Amino acid sequence: MPSRQMANLVVRRHPDAQAFLSRAQGFLAEREAENVLMLGVASSATSAEHALTVDRDGVCVMAALQSGSNLILSRGQPAAIEALAEQLSADTSLLPGVIGPARTTASFLDTWHARTGHETRFQMHSRVHELTEVIPPRRPTGLFRPAARSEVEPLAQWADALNIELRSEDPPSAEQSVRRRIALGRMYVWDNGGPVSMAACDGPTPRGIRINFVYTPPEHRARGYASACVADLSQLLLDEGREFCALFTDLANPVSNRLYARLGYRPICDFDEYIFVP
Repeated sequence: MPSRQMANLVVRRHPDAQAFLSRAQGFLAEREAENVLMLGVASSATSAEHALTVDRDGVCVMAALQSGSNLILSRGQPAAIEALAEQLSADTSLLPGVIGPARTTASFLDTWHARTGHETRFQMHSRVHELTEVIPPRRPTGLFRPAARSEVEPLAQWADALNIELRSEDPPSAEQSVRRRIALGRMYVWDNGGPVSMAACDGPTPRGIRINFVYTPPEHRARGYASACVADLSQLLLDEGREFCALFTDLANPVSNRLYARLGYRPICDFDEYIFVP
């Protein structure tokens, strides 16, 4: 595929996510929990708008992937970040946004602004956490179980509410997202006379998996349902052979960050997300 050289760096474009993984997976796996989002997206993507690696002397030193959403960046050294940003800024299509380790994202945007003049809007400051052993919480009334097909509609309404809380830009259809996760056996609820909290898992990586879609409606909060649901899902995934679970938190929500810390989740890396303004 076409590439761009900068000093001893080469930016390579790959035709699809699988070709990208064959080049980048070893590099990304060195910080697997930090790169859980990119690895997970690449493992399930059927196509990719952008799938790039930056090589130095034939070795991958940075990666970037866009598949249906914002461009995901890995950690990278300044020269690699600049080379990647220059390559992408030469593309005529405007990226919807970018997310990655905070320092990497800031450096990427410096070059992007200098080359394109395009404005950006800050979206979210988040943190990826890793768990290898669950600290069991106090269990509330109810039980943990897989979500049922008959529950797509109410859980999709919760997913819409979650996207609003997360300030998500142009999220995919909540109904389709919930229906897909239930069909794959990746959506779970805490049931106390009916669902009162939900959590899902997505994007398996070589050793781990990412937990997402964690939501409890306001009328059911502060009763321990979310803690119990996430704890049981995390334990289930570990029991199935995953070495770790990872999840992202919004740093503007201190309640959820404390909740996950009590369950055994430990911070790995801070991420920043920006939206590109047309």
